[in-house]
Amino acid sequence: MLLELRIQNLALIERAEVQFGAGLNVLTGETGAGKSILIHALGLLVGERATSEQVGKSDDGEIQRARVEGAFDLSRAPLAHQFLRDNDFPSEENELVIAREVSSDGRSRVRINGQLANATTLRALGGLLVDVHGQHDHQILLNAETHLGFLDQFGDVSHRQLQQNVRIEHSMWKAAQRRLNELSSNEQSRAQRLDMLGFQAKEIDGIAPQLGEDEALQDERARLMNSEKLRDAAARCRDALLGNEEAGATTLLNFALKAAREIENVDASVSDWVEELQSAVIEIDDAATQVRAYADGLEADPLRLEEIEARLQRLNRLKRKYGDSLHRVLDLRADIEEELSKLSISEGELELLRGEAEALQAKFGKAARTLSQSRKTLAKRFQAEVVSHLRTLAMERTRFEVGFALEENGSAEGTDRVEFLISANPGQPLRPLARIASGGEISRVMLSLRSALFAPTDDVPASGIIPVLVFDEVDTGIGGVTAEAVGEKMRELARGFQVFCVTHLPQIAKRADSQFRVLKESDEAQTRVSVTKLEGEARVQELARMMGQESEANLRHARELLNDKTPTETAKRRKK
Repeated sequence: MLLELRIQNLALIERAEVQFGAGLNVLTGETGAGKSILIHALGLLVGERATSEQVGKSDDGEIQRARVEGAFDLSRAPLAHQFLRDNDFPSEENELVIAREVSSDGRSRVRINGQLANATTLRALGGLLVDVHGQHDHQILLNAETHLGFLDQFGDVSHRQLQQNVRIEHSMWKAAQRRLNELSSNEQSRAQRLDMLGFQAKEIDGIAPQLGEDEALQDERARLMNSEKLRDAAARCRDALLGNEEAGATTLLNFALKAAREIENVDASVSDWVEELQSAVIEIDDAATQVRAYADGLEADPLRLEEIEARLQRLNRLKRKYGDSLHRVLDLRADIEEELSKLSISEGELELLRGEAEALQAKFGKAARTLSQSRKTLAKRFQAEVVSHLRTLAMERTRFEVGFALEENGSAEGTDRVEFLISANPGQPLRPLARIASGGEISRVMLSLRSALFAPTDDVPASGIIPVLVFDEVDTGIGGVTAEAVGEKMRELARGFQVFCVTHLPQIAKRADSQFRVLKESDEAQTRVSVTKLEGEARVQELARMMGQESEANLRHARELLNDKTPTETAKRRKK
């Protein structure tokens, strides 16, 4: 619900801070006092279009800014809470603060819990918070796409179970259909893909690359291409170690080791480096053996070199086509195998899938028909309920029906397309709800629909219901008994919603949980609008003013109204 509304420099309001409560909040004041500015401020918070004309004027020509800020409690607005989480807005417990700033140069800025947002996002969030009745461009119930959901809200637990069954059957059918479409929707494309994958697999398998093979072959090729140079260097290394015409390193090291042993026999303190010398002799002997074997094994092999060159060419061709390394080529081959296994399905298996999809479609159709029948039964009770409310609101001759059409392809909500139809006057045909012309009629129809949808005994409204309702012009063209009925319905509705109502009727205002007076004051320099919460005698005086004047009789009557005594009851008591 809306906890607080702060307004600065918006139209005629220089500054206002208003705290609202749960239940029915009524805005009263003289005609033209500026009550619509408050409704418009709330509209800005939920995404209504902002214009520079809404910004308070300045004599010095500098850019001015209007600012509207609202604090909401989301404890009964789960959809709005989820929206914040889904769109990565800060969301602490159930708190929401929306700030909208409009500049006289036409710029607008939005913050949602301190984070910048755009107008589109604000409208999406606002549609989950507030439903304004009395303005054609912002009424959720005038959108035919929402009517099916509202009808379903009128259902009981068994009806909701039918809805759940339809969603499950639809999900299973669509999953099977997607699988079938993947395999058979474009048989030619699948065959072409199979051919291409088969060719790629055959080409890679024909060469049969091994991981690291190209690097090993490049090393071997380098040895073969430089065999003469390597053989000469190996021979010189071998002669240096083993000796040729002169003593080699191994001979000299053995001489050195022999001398070191003689020293060690006398002076044991040299044993450490003698052991190191012994290790050096062993290592040099090993190296000499290896270099000799390497030198003996080196020889030119032109045939092997040709084989290596040919193999490297084939491997490089694979890398050019399928990846810049053999590792990627082999990864691709694994991917090809996986895709081939998915695409390779027999016609018999396709027939099984087709049969499964058809069977699931039939189950969905059956569940959807059962749900549709439940909806049509539900619609009769809903129609009667709405009409009964309309009759108490001076719309005795109004007809209301729930129109059904078949949704050919169906959806997770079944195969019904629903639209609310109404005829406000005798002889006129039923027409879509959105085509009602009178703002007062619209508000009373919306009040009837809301009254039918909301059961006063429920502790919390259904999760899909907007938690804040605003009724503007709801009292247009009514009075007396009808006004009493409208006021009572407002109070009943306010048991499940936070309701705002702009009214000129004391019969409605008396039922408010909180009443606010909007006052416009002018002097020679400027005109200002202020908002005051009324309590005690101030509220009595405002009700008396709404009756015509603050006479003693009207003041007494106002007190009686606030004590919930109707004029009829008062008259009966006086006769006694």
